[in-house]
Amino acid sequence: MSSAQTPSLMQDACARAAQTYFHDYTAKSNMTYNGTRTDGTQAINGRIFLETRFEDVACSFDRSGRQMVEFFAEGQYQPAMVHTSTGTNTTVTGVSANDILNVRSGPGVRYKVVGALGNGSRVRMLDCAMQGNARWCQIEMLTDMRERGWVNARYLSTGAAVQQPSPPAADVGGTTTERVRFVSGTSGAELSGALPPGASRRYELGASARQMLNVRLSPNRSGLSYQIFNPDRSSLVSQIPASQPYRGQLWQTGDHVIEVINRSNRRLNYKVEVWIR
Repeated sequence: MSSAQTPSLMQDACARAAQTYFHDYTAKSNMTYNGTRTDGTQAINGRIFLETRFEDVACSFDRSGRQMVEFFAEGQYQPAMVHTSTGTNTTVTGVSANDILNVRSGPGVRYKVVGALGNGSRVRMLDCAMQGNARWCQIEMLTDMRERGWVNARYLSTGAAVQQPSPPAADVGGTTTERVRFVSGTSGAELSGALPPGASRRYELGASARQMLNVRLSPNRSGLSYQIFNPDRSSLVSQIPASQPYRGQLWQTGDHVIEVINRSNRRLNYKVEVWIR
């Protein structure tokens, strides 16, 4: 049996989760191990120093210290961050026999190299982000230490969140609709787009009753919100701001709709992440 993960590794994992949540992969942090609670979970508290401010964060890990079970930021529990500790197992592919794939500290070549992988290496894909025209995914090594880093998604054999083409938005107002299709063997998608003032875009996806739906809309901008409809077009979730992720169980089978809405007076770019479990 593997030994429990050390406090220092849990502190590092909490710091990386904070960088991912705030999308600042070079931010410094100060994390403190606060010991084991009566329920057996282990607590990490700390602070991340962003470009113009600092934010307090907290993480909880299971008894082994290998599984993050809670993440708190901006004064509240952020359930969308916890799913990343499970992720999707995948394989490194397309790397030449005499070459290696650099693992970096953030999503892009400007971040420092923190590791290397060879063709055929098995990893767990946790999260993905677009950098220009390239897609980068955060991965976790399938080792005792569970080291994490970022690699270019084109070297992963599956993509739990493959970019789907978005239809062009109208110049003003109006609603467009797009069908969400998951890559075979995956259960998530990440889509990006832009909406002019007063416009909305609806994403249709098939799901079954009792499945769990996770939705996260970013960035957190005034006027950007979303709502979710059941297959019978009754409301599952009323309009909520981009700052609030959604996680809940579905109670109908069929095509659900996630509608992203721009209520501001300016054009807004956005990213919506969807997972079905």
